[in-house]
Amino acid sequence: MRFPKIAAVPAVVLLAAACGGGGGGGGADPAGAPDSLTVWVMGTAQDPLVEYFDGIEKRYQETYPDTTVEVEFVPWEDAQESITNAMAGGDAPDVLEVGNDQTSNWAQQGALLALDEHIADWGATGDLDQGALEYGQYDGAQYGIPWFAGVRTLYYRSDWLSDMDMEPPATWDELVEVSTAIEEEQGVPGFAAPTDFTNGIASFIWSNGGEIATQEGGEWQGQLTSAEAKEAVEFYAGLTSEEEISPQSYVGENELVPLADMANGELGMYIDGSWAMGQMEEQAEDPALLEEISAAPMPGAEGIAPAFAGGSALTVFSTTEYPEHATELLKVMGDKEGGKGYADAAGYFPAYPELLNDPAYQEDPVKAAGAQQMEHTEFFPATPRWNAADQDQAILPSAVLEIVQGGDVDEVMEQANKDLTETLNEEVE
Repeated sequence: MRFPKIAAVPAVVLLAAACGGGGGGGGADPAGAPDSLTVWVMGTAQDPLVEYFDGIEKRYQETYPDTTVEVEFVPWEDAQESITNAMAGGDAPDVLEVGNDQTSNWAQQGALLALDEHIADWGATGDLDQGALEYGQYDGAQYGIPWFAGVRTLYYRSDWLSDMDMEPPATWDELVEVSTAIEEEQGVPGFAAPTDFTNGIASFIWSNGGEIATQEGGEWQGQLTSAEAKEAVEFYAGLTSEEEISPQSYVGENELVPLADMANGELGMYIDGSWAMGQMEEQAEDPALLEEISAAPMPGAEGIAPAFAGGSALTVFSTTEYPEHATELLKVMGDKEGGKGYADAAGYFPAYPELLNDPAYQEDPVKAAGAQQMEHTEFFPATPRWNAADQDQAILPSAVLEIVQGGDVDEVMEQANKDLTETLNEEVE
């Protein structure tokens, strides 16, 4: 999963030295601690995040009082170039945030340090989401520690549904029914089904019992030609081409376009993450309208659809001169206190399932929907080649686009499955 892509120049925040009592775990010798450690965080330097890192530094300095923490916020769109340059000998961090679906890619390229020996006695790993923890592995070694989680849910106009005496849809049939009713009553599209939206499309496939790809005999095999996957993709594409509840203006677009429409009363429902409310605040011409927007778990074929368990992982950069001290900083950022603190500051969920019972995630309707959705998640293929298949080739979005434009489902999905299988099995250089 990703932070919202907000254009900004990277900013370095040198947090003031502080002392206190309690600490970073003491797994490395304080006498050998560096003067500073550098953390690269993806996104922009928003005040709650800067405040979070001020607290992280104070906690770390309880054990390593002479070490300052320098935090550089790197826009997501600059991450690839920044990490590549660091690998080539440029400025590099000690601790690095990466998207959880990017961990194996950077591990394979040698950018990340294997953490196994450094976290062997760290008790927090047993309480982390074990699926997310496993997703941070590559070639049998642990390279990433789940930092926070993010899932997508269904946003809807609660006032419109209340006026029609309807509940948010929980199934595909209800999605069509409610969307149609919204358009008839409000004169705006009932639902958005953008085609450049792998995360949303995948949820439809998973909810119908389908898979993207599976490992068989040590090789990846695409599963896009299964009856379940084809039916799901045909349904998703048909929301535009057949049911016509999603307008043509979303064809070829991602979820950022319907976000603006949702924020301004021009759309009834769409799928996005918990972070979207902050973006809608920036887009809304009338902020009062946002009070009418609520959320529910995503509707599936017969019930709640699984969502991609997005989020980020904390890693240690392979070139750090202080691997033990960097790992101790990772632990402070990624333990229950640090993980929940960042999730709250950034609008996500902690990577510790037990913390989802916190009233803060149950009393707010939008957060409650996300917390419920967190109980229904899936992961994309854990291979460095997934990024090539999705980000570079856009195999699944391209197939949906072609079907919306009239392509034969069987033929399109056959070719997409062939491309996916070949790409996932290409030799990693």
